[in-house]
Amino acid sequence: MEGEPSALRQEHHAKTRQADAGKHPAVAAPASPALFDQFARGWRGYALVALIALASAQFGAGAMPPLDADESQFALATRQMVEAGVRPTDAVAVHAAQALTLGMTPGARLDDIWAYRLPSALGLMLAALACLWAGKALLGRRGAFIGAGLFAAGLFAGFEAMCATPVALTLGFTTLAFAALAQLYAGAAKHARVAAIVFWSALASSFCIDALLGPLVLALAIAGLIVWEQRAAWLQPLLWWPALAPALLIVTLSFATGGQLWTSIHLLARHLQLPGFHTLLLPLLIFPATYALPAALRLVIEAIRTPRTQAAPFRFLIAWAGAVFFFAELWPTKLPTYALPAYPAIALMCGAGVAAMLGRRWRSAHPAGLVLFGVLGLVLIALLGATAMFMPGDFGTDVRRAISAGLVGLLIVGGAIAGLLSWRRSTTRAAVLIAAALAFSYSVREHILPDAREFNVSGETVAELQRARLMPRRGRTLWVVGYPQASIALLMRGATRLARSDGAGATARAGDTMVVELRQVDALQAALAARHLVFASIDEPVRGVALDDGKRVALLVGRVMVMADDQPQNPARPRSRSRRATR
Repeated sequence: MEGEPSALRQEHHAKTRQADAGKHPAVAAPASPALFDQFARGWRGYALVALIALASAQFGAGAMPPLDADESQFALATRQMVEAGVRPTDAVAVHAAQALTLGMTPGARLDDIWAYRLPSALGLMLAALACLWAGKALLGRRGAFIGAGLFAAGLFAGFEAMCATPVALTLGFTTLAFAALAQLYAGAAKHARVAAIVFWSALASSFCIDALLGPLVLALAIAGLIVWEQRAAWLQPLLWWPALAPALLIVTLSFATGGQLWTSIHLLARHLQLPGFHTLLLPLLIFPATYALPAALRLVIEAIRTPRTQAAPFRFLIAWAGAVFFFAELWPTKLPTYALPAYPAIALMCGAGVAAMLGRRWRSAHPAGLVLFGVLGLVLIALLGATAMFMPGDFGTDVRRAISAGLVGLLIVGGAIAGLLSWRRSTTRAAVLIAAALAFSYSVREHILPDAREFNVSGETVAELQRARLMPRRGRTLWVVGYPQASIALLMRGATRLARSDGAGATARAGDTMVVELRQVDALQAALAARHLVFASIDEPVRGVALDDGKRVALLVGRVMVMADDQPQNPARPRSRSRRATR
């Protein structure tokens, strides 16, 4: 190590001591004099991880339109609960949190989607803090901080934390329950009862949001770890009965205020996939921790080879992630969110891998990580360019925007690879990865997706209604026929009814505003003609892509009118020339 700077030598010796402590956990790793370790020792490490998670969750929260279908449905149910007192039938705790932020946020209106998204951002912050708490008990400060930072900046976790759904809050409380278990597993006897209280309270909160996902993966992880190690004495503090009191209070209050059992786990024919789906997507969705996956795999193999008679804290992380993936891969419906509770554990493994790279003589982990990071970066760049082609404009404009977006992505990924090649410090490499992920999230969610207006069919339709001065008046209803997306009802401030052509044709009154999907026009006109009414459209259809199923739609806007005696039965045939959304 001669010739290296003093700080680098100190980091190398610290990493060697932490690696030895990972092999022999009974011997505590001595405190490192490095500036980073001094910083991450106290509350400042938690504050920085929370800020990374907040930034990751808030990118696009004000710029992105409501997303179909889950986010808009949850937000619309919260709005109906606030307006009419209608209790939702799904995750009532999430709706209560969204209603609370709506009431407490100055200037928030009922059609402002960013206000509904705030609880999800808090959920990711909670998950990131719990991830750091668990990592400190299992890995030490440096590996824990790097892993928690990589998790907080992750593309998929940040995107889910931007959406107004129960996913991020479920993730937060499930990760907190795992973190409390990690304290018990690591033998933190001084705070065993506190960890027990936190575990049962987090489990109860997760149960009130999603009654199955959190409790199921926790039970699988505990069972798998007991079978693997053939010991369960570390779970004894959970039997301290006063720790159950807060959990029982949480569940009782939830049901007393109208809470009901609800779970995101279900069977959907259109989401059926073969096992291996989540594993295949993992390197892409966990980006930027993708770089450290080869190093994490080396540590996993070492932990598996360690005799069961020897302590190996890495086993807890393997059981944590393995339980989630065991369920997610075997369950017939493959939604990416089912595997998300495993991402904090995998990120901690990656953090330990990044921290161990300098202290271990690994010749393949760093090059393999660079190759994997570069390949997945190219995939993200291609997706970025493809998304830019859904912005308004002709084909030439689409190509120019796609190239510009691709160059931005190439600059981010290329800069990250250059940084990883130039700097050897584990903390510096982690900073490069986190900065690259945040820059990518900012570009996508603040600029690319909000301007890809063909994905925002509901927003463009509302804008068309405003331009045509067809916004429904007080006492009138906006009928949406053949486009069953909750986002359009959420964006409208008046009464909106999503209906089929026969229902709208039998109930609509003359003067009502209508939005009709092009393929439903004939059926609607026939139903209206039986009542001597007709739908008269204006201009050309608003065209785009429905996000829930990826199908192209074309929406006509117009008004219901009384049919004249000499009027043809179907005056609303659209012109052949298509219209793309204008700026």
